[in-house]
Parts: sequence; structure tokens; C-alpha cells
Amino acid sequence: MKILLVERIVEYIEPMHVELISALARRLGHSTYLTILEQDNFENDLHRIRPDVLVFSGVKTGEFHYYLHTARAAKNISADIFTVMGGPHTTFFPEAIENASIDAVGVGECDDAWPQLLNALDKGENIHSIPNIYTKENWFGRWKNADFNERTMALAARTTALDDLPYLDRELVYTKTHLKHFPLRSFMSSRGCPFECTYCFEPKFNLIYRGKGPIHNRYSVQRLCEELKEVKERWKTNFIKFYDDLFWISKKVDPWLEEFAETYRREVGLPFFCLTRCNILTENHLKLLKPAGLHSLTMSIESGDDYIRDQIIKRHMTREQILNAFKLCSQYNVKTFANNIFGIPVKPEIMKQQNKTAIDYDIGSLDLNIECKVTFGECGMVYPYPGCELSDYVISNGWFDKSDFEKLHFSYNGESPLNCFTQKEKRMQKNLAMLSTVCLLFPWMRNMIVKTLIQLPLTRLYHLIFFFVKGYLMIFKIYPVNLTFHHLLINIFRSYINESKKRLQSYDENFSSSSNSKKVNKISIIQIDPETPKP
Repeated sequence: MKILLVERIVEYIEPMHVELISALARRLGHSTYLTILEQDNFENDLHRIRPDVLVFSGVKTGEFHYYLHTARAAKNISADIFTVMGGPHTTFFPEAIENASIDAVGVGECDDAWPQLLNALDKGENIHSIPNIYTKENWFGRWKNADFNERTMALAARTTALDDLPYLDRELVYTKTHLKHFPLRSFMSSRGCPFECTYCFEPKFNLIYRGKGPIHNRYSVQRLCEELKEVKERWKTNFIKFYDDLFWISKKVDPWLEEFAETYRREVGLPFFCLTRCNILTENHLKLLKPAGLHSLTMSIESGDDYIRDQIIKRHMTREQILNAFKLCSQYNVKTFANNIFGIPVKPEIMKQQNKTAIDYDIGSLDLNIECKVTFGECGMVYPYPGCELSDYVISNGWFDKSDFEKLHFSYNGESPLNCFTQKEKRMQKNLAMLSTVCLLFPWMRNMIVKTLIQLPLTRLYHLIFFFVKGYLMIFKIYPVNLTFHHLLINIFRSYINESKKRLQSYDENFSSSSNSKKVNKISIIQIDPETPKP
């Protein structure tokens, strides 16, 4: 069969979900193709390839509307195309199957379900009893009215033998994107996270898979390094980004990490980046990983307020732990990247007790980042996503309507979607989010920023300043890659367009103005009822 995978955009982190499902399909003998909506002509690709299966994988809530429009356009051209959607959105919002243009959705881990679905489609066999796959027949016939426990019991166990998975099909992405010439390569050495952060889907994911496999699972060190070596040999590579939720999960330096440090240094030998947490980083980790090539790492701060960190987002780490972790990184000359979440709402009575305004909490986060001497800090807005405890919190307090999930902007770097803030507060949040990054490079600007600049209607100017500061810190501090002057200019232009869409436009503006939307809307003139009657 011919399988066309659809991705909205490819930036600098490889779409590893696309590369994996392509590799799994090719291992079965199928042909795979890729169309990128922001750069390709979807209609032309559809007519040229004439795929049997159209796949939208790794779909996040803010992107769902894009892919749904694309699926409708495809069905308008050929009703015989079988459309499949998977990712976080369908895992926690399987009702997506009720859209007329979606034939099947995958929930949870589909490493086994995806090949089973392809085999059944290829042989014309029944697809309605495959675990982790919802079709209209089994959804309306059984699962729509089933409770949470019944649905989760029917899911297949988590994939445990990661070494049995094929190497990622990077060729599919590299042949038609700038990533072929961008010498940073992304990997995931593990899956899963045991922590309880309420803004993340992992706690609910762990609940779904309770008793169905380990929460945290890794490739073997040898298997991981073998794939890294192959990539290094095939494509110019001078930096590795490990994009695991967490590169390690406890304060103890375990045997896997010790083996990795030795093997990676000997067989790969490239500087790398990884993610961890302030309350599990120890000096022993840095002593082990710095000689192996550790150059930079992410440790999210999220909020400078103890109440928000402990009670609302459940980070379970103290201010002292945060300060100590960043101090250790400074001592070992490891560059730091801190994520922060602005616009986390606090109940009015708590704000009154603390004598704080909404923006005070975000200023407090900036101050903690300054105190930690963070190399690069990025600040996004709190976003309610299906399946996250934080979503229940904002919905129960009337700050967000669950019917608006599909209206969310594709990036949490845009304006706050919550109704508990005034437009002035939302503008101040957005301004502070961008100027905070600038302030970490120039801490002396702190008072000028928080007292004056964030109140001015100069968001586009701040975005321009933010963009160049971020670019400098990313390329020369966090991910130092050797780019030619020509490729540097190309990437500056590409990055500016992408950052502008993330931060300066609302969801509706972004959707209607993007090149993708123009192409898709041009071929999806008819209106399809999103709800399919029960068969």
C-alpha cells in the first residue's frame, strides 16, 4: 500500500513520530511518503501519490483543526482514502472519531496497533477489533458509552522491547526539509515520566497504562549508540539533542547511565543536550556526564511561586533545590535552558491572602530565573489540554470552557486562552514572556521591564528583540552548531516566520493566514458535517 504521512510543519526538532511510523510501515513492505502542509502543495501530492492511507500522527490539541480540514479536503478529492489520526489529542479526546472525515483514530502507544491496522487494511480483513484503534463501528457500537476503566482495560500493553523497533526513517524527512543540512539530530533514548505535573499528559497516561508495563522504559545503550553512529555517518552531525521527557528519573546514578557515559563518549563523541529536573540532579550526574559530552540541559522552573509550584502544578520541588541545581550546572559549565509557564491562575482569595496581582506571579518567575543565572529561559502561557489535571482546575473554576479545546492556538506561546485575565493583563503576560528571555541576557533591565515596558503596546517590537536574543542563545550557547553563513541566514528567515506565527497571532488569524490553510481551503470548499450519524 501507499501511505501518505501529513505533518503541519517541520521546524528543528525532528518529527520522530512520523519517522517511526514510516519505518514500521516500510518494514512491512509498504511505501511511505511525506507532505508538509506549510511548504508543500497538498492537493498536488494527493493526485501524484494517490495514497491508500492518509496518516496524521502525533496530533496535539492545538493542531487538530488543521488536520481535520486536511482530512476533509482529501475525502473531497477521493472518498476511498483511508484516514488515520493518532497522538495526544486522540488519546485523551477519542471523540475525534466522530468526525466524518476520520476513519480511525489511534490511542496510547500504537507500535503494535499500527502494523496490525496496515496488515488488516492490506488484506481486507476486520479492523474493528484491533486494540488501541477506534473506528466508527466499534466506537458507536461499544466504546462511546464505556467508562474510563473499561476503555483502558482494552488497551494493549505498553511496548517494552524498544530495541525491537526499527531505526527512525530520517531519510523520509531529510530528503525534503532543511534538517538534512542542519547538523543537530534529535533522539529519544527512553519513554515515560513518573512525575505528577498537572499541566502534562503523562500522569493520565500512566493511569491509562497502570499494570500494562513500566512507566519509564529505555533502549539499551548499545542499540541507542548504534543508531546514533549510523546517523552520524550518513548525515553531517555535530550536536545531539536527547528529547526524552527525562534522561534519568532518580537521584541515584544507575548502571544504564554509567554505561551510556562510557559508550557514548567512545563511540559517538559529540556534545549533547538532555532534560532533567532540579530535584533529581546531583553533582554525581554532572561528574559522569560532563566528560561524556554533556553541554547543556533543560530543567524547568515553571513558576517562581511556591504555592503555584506545590499546589497547582505539583512540581514537588523547593526553591532551594532549584537554586542548588542551577548552581551546580554553573560550577560544571553546563549551559541551562529553563521552561516557565506564565498565566497560571490563582483563586482570588489566595491572591488576596498573598497580596499579589496576576502579573506578580509571572514577575516572580522571572526573578527566580535571574537568581538561578539561567542561560536561556523560555516562557509560554498555561494551556488547558484534554487529559491534564490542570485543565480540570481551570474548567471547574469557570476560567475555560471544555468546548473550546479545538479552538486553542497550535502554540502555547501565544496569548492566554483563559477568561480570568483582562486584555491588558494578557498583553502584559505576552510582553513579559518575550522580555524575560532578553532580561536573562541583560539582568540590569529587570526593573525597566517589569515597571514600564510590559505595559506598553509594543509587542511586535519586543518580539523582534526577543527573536534575535533567542537565536543568539540557541545557536551559540544551548545548541552550538556550525552553520555556514548561507545556512545561518536561511535559518534566521525561517525561524522568524515560525516564531511570529507562534507568538503574534491568534489561532484563527494563524489558521486563515498560513500558506497551509490557503492551500487546504482552496480544495475543501464543501462543508462536511463534523458529526457522523450512528451507524
